[in-house]
Amino acid sequence: MDASTTAEPVKVLGRIGGRTRGVRPLPASGEVSRYVLTSVQNNTHVHEALWLNVLALASHYGAELLVGTYTYNKSAYGRKAIKRGSDADRSTEPWYDPQVLEHLCDETVQLAPHLVWRGELNILPTATNPLSQMDAYGGRDSCLVPHAKFAMQAVAGLAGEGTKHNYTTGTVTQRNYIQKKLGILSEQYHGYGALLVEVCDDGAWFVRQLQATEEGVLRDFDLRVDGGEVTVGNPIAAVTWGDLHVRVMDPEVRRLAFGPGGMLDQLRPEVQLVHDIIDFRSRNHHEAKDPIAAVRKHLDGSESVSAEVDEVRDFLIDEATRDWCQTVVVPSNHHEAMTRWVKEADWKRDPVNARYYLLCALWLIDGVKDLFAFALDRSFLERGNMSPADCGIRFLEDDEPLVVAGVELGQHGHLGINGARGNGRSFSKLGRAATTAHEHSACIHLWNWVVGTCTRLRIGYNRGPSSWSHTQGITYPEGTRTLVTMWKGRYRA
Repeated sequence: MDASTTAEPVKVLGRIGGRTRGVRPLPASGEVSRYVLTSVQNNTHVHEALWLNVLALASHYGAELLVGTYTYNKSAYGRKAIKRGSDADRSTEPWYDPQVLEHLCDETVQLAPHLVWRGELNILPTATNPLSQMDAYGGRDSCLVPHAKFAMQAVAGLAGEGTKHNYTTGTVTQRNYIQKKLGILSEQYHGYGALLVEVCDDGAWFVRQLQATEEGVLRDFDLRVDGGEVTVGNPIAAVTWGDLHVRVMDPEVRRLAFGPGGMLDQLRPEVQLVHDIIDFRSRNHHEAKDPIAAVRKHLDGSESVSAEVDEVRDFLIDEATRDWCQTVVVPSNHHEAMTRWVKEADWKRDPVNARYYLLCALWLIDGVKDLFAFALDRSFLERGNMSPADCGIRFLEDDEPLVVAGVELGQHGHLGINGARGNGRSFSKLGRAATTAHEHSACIHLWNWVVGTCTRLRIGYNRGPSSWSHTQGITYPEGTRTLVTMWKGRYRA
């Protein structure tokens, strides 16, 4: 018998063009389109309580529900490494919980300008950083990726181009990992929940994490979903603002966050965390040897350190504090710049600040540990015989923990392990949920969530491509969190 007549046919595949995508139209004028995005694992049941709540939330918002699939441990169920609907050998199809089938979407779909659902991706749930090597994927489009973990990545853009953000969805299927080291380690980062996407008629879009509790309870601002029931008016535990830097704060962010009826008034958190509240632009050590910067500060009257401390005081008293909310000032590197100034500068060459410099030096000699906090306290007294405590303001000490709803909120993020510089990834090694600041670039890495900045997105020293964003952090009483990015004059649709 001729061997050519008995051999199995050879499958030959290929594609010349790029991947095609569906495009959802923008909503009609005055309307908002909403999407709830999540993921499911093959051969795994959904978390029933969570799935019920996801359906209830989607119904409440009138949102389209899109569910992406990912495959894992195929050897336990059939042929390896295939994704539902792929061109690979599909003699043994993966199984998915029948409850999700009508919502499955493993295609590429543009939900808004520069925001794309990447349902085609199939990333192992054990990936420590599921968004690694994806900076350039999709060009300048922000990507929404189905995955079992919650992750977020900021990708730098040129001036005026904006920061690209990549997000993963979390999942609605139960934990189902190979019981070896990598699988067991991944169990603790299993992210129950979804993403909520809001698209406005002008193309502006907003993405928030819907991180669920182990019991499947969902939160979105004051909305709470439990047992398939949606309630409103529920409390917020804490808001962590991106680094403030009052002197170079973005005016629109300032209004959105702290203006009458803004985000603070709408959410009414029990506590708000402020980081890098002083920029110390008046005597920034980076400009200590820059004569041009020195002349400019002299001409525009911005070289007085005491005046900059007073600016922070007035901002706190007149704009930022509320009698129903505690304000916690977190020790930060720009606060520490004041002490560095006293140790390194020469008061004899700085007549504008000479008297205040010597006063600060005396405070340090007398044993003051947090010079900025002490100076701000003196400034409060000068304004009206009051103290920060009278306005509900608390200063944390270095390394002082502040745990709210099980989340560590008292660390700025500039101090790393054993004296190294800190970043979001170093804090993820501490084995606890934390929300930090410092980097101006929002991200989620395992248990550590990092907020952005409240400054203008270009303030001189961040020349070139930048990944900064106006991203704030919310902590709910249930211990779940979300990151909220402000742009186009809004923080939500």
